[in-house]
Amino acid sequence: MGLFGCSDGGEQAQEDVEDGSNAPRACADAGQSPVPLRRLTRFEVANVVFDVFGLEVDVAGRLPRDEVASGFDNQAGAQTFSELHVEGFMNLADDVARWIEDDPQRLRRIADCEPTQRECVRAIITTLGRRLQRRPLLDSEVDSLLAVYDGGAGEVGEGLSRVVAAILQSPRVLYRLERDPVEGDALASPWILASRLSFLIWGSVPDEALLDRAAAGELVTTADVEREAERMVEDERARRGIAHFYLQWLGLAELGTVEKDPRLFERWDDALRADLEREIALFIEAVLWTEDARLETMLTAPFTFANPSLQDFYGFPITDPDAEAFERVEFDAQGQRGGLLTQGAILSAHAKANQTSPIDRGKFIREKFFCTTPPPPPPDLVVEVPKLDPRRTTRERFEQHRTDPACSMCHELLDPIGLAFENFDAVGRYRETESELPIDASGFLTRTDVDGPIASVAELAAKLADSEEVRDCVVTQWFRFAFGRGAEEQDACTMDELQRGFTESDGDLRTLLVSLTQTEPFLRPAPAPQTNEDER
Repeated sequence: MGLFGCSDGGEQAQEDVEDGSNAPRACADAGQSPVPLRRLTRFEVANVVFDVFGLEVDVAGRLPRDEVASGFDNQAGAQTFSELHVEGFMNLADDVARWIEDDPQRLRRIADCEPTQRECVRAIITTLGRRLQRRPLLDSEVDSLLAVYDGGAGEVGEGLSRVVAAILQSPRVLYRLERDPVEGDALASPWILASRLSFLIWGSVPDEALLDRAAAGELVTTADVEREAERMVEDERARRGIAHFYLQWLGLAELGTVEKDPRLFERWDDALRADLEREIALFIEAVLWTEDARLETMLTAPFTFANPSLQDFYGFPITDPDAEAFERVEFDAQGQRGGLLTQGAILSAHAKANQTSPIDRGKFIREKFFCTTPPPPPPDLVVEVPKLDPRRTTRERFEQHRTDPACSMCHELLDPIGLAFENFDAVGRYRETESELPIDASGFLTRTDVDGPIASVAELAAKLADSEEVRDCVVTQWFRFAFGRGAEEQDACTMDELQRGFTESDGDLRTLLVSLTQTEPFLRPAPAPQTNEDER
């Protein structure tokens, strides 16, 4: 019997490890999983170039799309490196190099000195190399890059651009080389810990302050790591880095490409997609940095953010038609909207181009909040979305899924969840009728720890907020994102500690993030995989 009792999904063993259901054991004695070699993602590359040089670059137009596995684009096991990557990184480095060549004074943000002086060039190389490679350069490496500079035939701009291009294409920049052959119970080196902190929280390289602390021996204890994690969470860059996790977890990374039938949804365009993405980003920021950062608040908070255009789209009262900024919009405690699940970005991303989709919305809840993946339909089954019928509601059209023996066992676990969203159309607007018939948004949860009937999205959100399985799943999602892999047998104790701590903190999402930096996989060096690194 499979995970949902409808086929052999082959997922249960992995879920048991990731939800920490194995017997507790001393985490330090459980052994370490190999540290995967990770290539920087497009998101990280763009952040690195912006943070170091102050330049916005078009990574989407240069680099291939990152492979997504387990919902995230940074999973080491799914990453590839092709000729397209080589060409893309080379062109990207050339773009930055030409920008420097046009005005070498732009490197004053790297080292505040006169780039025409050789000692300044050495300072630029030393500082830039340490920042981008997340470690001090060896003297021999500095000398080699000075030789690259001299290849510019005396032209300062050309020489510096050659140096920048060379550093940006280094494997030590493009890959996270975080294996550390230390002995005993020592933590990983301060440079590796600095890199892990910055990519987890900021999605970028460490700042000078973090690197200075690593150099000064102030990143050698768990308390040092915790102190820096708490500092970095307060930094503005954390909003960018942490939002990236939530957008991927919620399946919104490709919101900009979601299409709707223009005959049915005339307002759907690039501007509306951008507004919806901005709305949910502001909502997440508010929960994490203005409110109490609790999972329950994220699921049920009675507010959102909207500009006049989005207020009009949703049917909210327009506070100032001439304004352009997003304003906080408060809802009634028992209103139509509230929390993550009624955000237009989520509702539109998990629907079809011309209609809602109880299957997609139910699957979204099962996968993202309960960490269970429904198995695919039988290979001999032709899967078709029920055709639109102006005389029937979505509930009536989807009734076959729950009566057909070939479909019912699995769809009984998906459709009743998805049907609770039926008061929201395929672009996220509230409605009370469909095909001039009243909408029945009742449903139910089964095979969870919060089983029972639900009459609306608000009731569903309340159940999710009360669920221990949901809290454990949120930990699992953060683990996958933080370490670029799924939890393995050796991680069972770590998962148990994280899940227990998350529950004890009353679902505090910021505390969970800092707690990740206090785990064995984060703090300790680990053995390299058995595969040849060059082959990877």
